[in-house]
This record gives sequence, C-alpha cells and structure tokens, in this order.
Amino acid sequence: MPDCFLVDDLATEALGVALARVTPPGGTWLLQGELGAGKTTWTRGFLRGLGGDAEEVASPTYAVMHRYGSPAGALVHLDLYRIGAQGVWSLGIEEVVQATDRLVVEWAESTPGPWPSAWVGMLTLTVAGEGRRAQWTLPDISSGTHGLPAPQ
Repeated sequence: MPDCFLVDDLATEALGVALARVTPPGGTWLLQGELGAGKTTWTRGFLRGLGGDAEEVASPTYAVMHRYGSPAGALVHLDLYRIGAQGVWSLGIEEVVQATDRLVVEWAESTPGPWPSAWVGMLTLTVAGEGRRAQWTLPDISSGTHGLPAPQ
C-alpha cells in the first residue's frame, strides 16, 4: 500500500492530480478520514488532474452530491457522512452517475456500490502533526476483483 506524508494542502492537491491521471473513466475513489483530514482538498487536486477547475470543488456534506465537468469527463463527488451508505442509493444516484464518470466518495467506509466499474481505489487521509498521512490502494483488475465485497 503506497504511503506518503503530505506537508500541506498543496501537497494534498498534488497527490489528487497524480491519482486522477491513473484513474480511468468509470473509476471510483472511496475516501476515508476524519473531519478536516483533507478529503475535499484532495478532490480539488483530482479535478485539476482531469483538467477541471479546482476552485469549483466544495464539500458536498450538505448537498450530498456535486457534479463537475472537465476535458477528461465528468467527476461526481459524493458525501455519505449524513446519509450513510444506503441513503445515497435511495436518492436514485445510479440514474445520475454515467458509466464513464469518475466518482469520488467521501465517508465511503468500504461501501460496496454499485460503482460505475470494477476500478475502485481506496484512499485514507489521517491528520499527522502539521500535515497529513495518505495511504491508498489501486484495484487489481487483472484478478477480476477490486478488493470490496460484492453488493448484497
């Protein structure tokens, strides 16, 4: 599992840029971390990595979902903090998310989806002193699994 220390918000955004560049259309990132750990900051970098305007990114805690356009395709940014894993699917989100959209899900806690594709990465951000620690996993598509339990 890759791991790095991010000294500030710029470093957190830079990691988002880098991971956006390896995320295919339909790819999903499940983000974990306490309040203030940098999930939305990372998402700003992710959108920038797709060629979008990072200044558009806002925490979706109260809106639940934001959709951002970019030259590389749409980014759907979900927050499950208030509604929980099952709540988002009761909103009909599967009708909004297209198969080629990239998806970033805050407070995902290993939610099984359904996601647009089997490509599901996981990122954990932890406050560490003046910065934060990032740990992530990329899916092993070659094995036919992506590290999450199948939807029930």
